[in-house]
Amino acid sequence: MDSIIELKIPSKMVYLGVPDAMLMEVGGDLSCQQKLIDELGTSVIEACTNAMEHGNKLAEDLFVEIHFAFSDEHIQVTVFDHGDGFDYNGWQPPEDLLRERGRGILIMKEFTDELDFGISDDGRFKVRLTKQIVPEED
Repeated sequence: MDSIIELKIPSKMVYLGVPDAMLMEVGGDLSCQQKLIDELGTSVIEACTNAMEHGNKLAEDLFVEIHFAFSDEHIQVTVFDHGDGFDYNGWQPPEDLLRERGRGILIMKEFTDELDFGISDDGRFKVRLTKQIVPEED
């Protein structure tokens, strides 16, 4: 059975470190390679940045909600915002990968084992990031 932690943060960039710190704290106690926790943390920051900026339009009265599910096999993080989402099935990576903007989805795809987008039952947009747990090497 998964252990679940739910977190709500205001749509202010100053709070981006909170979900990463929580993941690092709990993830540090798992029997998992630190590199995997770091990669997932980077992906969670990207997802939360997109949720704040694109989903909630930086409206401070709207919150980003983050659900962390920890099991022996994987860590799954779901990020919810109040936006309409985007055409994730038709998404294409930017042609210029050196641009400062537009690489978030590419980073999330690279650093997770599964990346899913959708609309939750309550109408919020959601991004689900899954990372398989690989035990630390002795």
